[in-house]
Amino acid sequence: MKTLTEKVLRYQETGEGLEEIVKDIAPRVYQFPRRTMGWDEDACGDFYVFVHPRMLRLLGKFRDLGKPFESYLWAVLGWQLRNFARERRQRERSWSVSLRMDEGEREGPDDSEPAAEGLPFFAPRVARALRSDADRRNFLFLLLKCSRSIDPATAAPLAALAGVPAGHLLDTVSALKDMRGSRERRQEAFRCRRNRAFTKVRLLETELKIEADPQRLDALRTALSKARKRMESAAHKMSRVGLSPTNREIASVLGVPKGTVDSGLYWLKRKLSSVYDPDNLRSA
Repeated sequence: MKTLTEKVLRYQETGEGLEEIVKDIAPRVYQFPRRTMGWDEDACGDFYVFVHPRMLRLLGKFRDLGKPFESYLWAVLGWQLRNFARERRQRERSWSVSLRMDEGEREGPDDSEPAAEGLPFFAPRVARALRSDADRRNFLFLLLKCSRSIDPATAAPLAALAGVPAGHLLDTVSALKDMRGSRERRQEAFRCRRNRAFTKVRLLETELKIEADPQRLDALRTALSKARKRMESAAHKMSRVGLSPTNREIASVLGVPKGTVDSGLYWLKRKLSSVYDPDNLRSA
């Protein structure tokens, strides 16, 4: 059986075997962020979509210097992941900030254009960017990622942008809500644990202020340290419980492959960068 290095060298010489090589390295690329940075599967999907267009160049630049192709692949992926992580942090911050901008903060040449009732002010920009059925399908994926904020009052105009009936959007939102029920209960359990620890911390801090006995002071400081650690641990665990639907859950309720959701969200966010990036809005 040929090694991956031999397959790559053969591809460089003959141009054959690309599909088999991609099939071999795709799982490694997809799992790389999870192994090195502990990312979830949605972030791993984003990274794979980011790397995929670069695979041909990656294969073409490999040189046989006595080390296996895998060593070269890990080095390149490490470098690509650092770049991608930096870009992703910036993109997610821009997305988060811009979707919270109120009407008093908006700027740009289209500010005078009113949005449909129930939609944010940048809706006209989004509508113009959604030029194909694929764009509208990808926008539906994006809506479902934000499904916790969709209600019957806003469903109709949002569904119109996505090109689906409002009833279909609400039914899908309801199905996703059922899926996240266990995560909501888990987060609530961590919240209660954090609050109990916080109460304990405040009580111990009050006791420390009035206690005079040295031995009792040592015992209180030890108990306070433990309570603070419990509070920090519970808060950390609560923050790691994702309440937004995963790409896999969205794919499941819509009956599409998860990779379609991964790539659709990745490319739509890039396409809408001028809509949700405050810097782009202000320089438009």
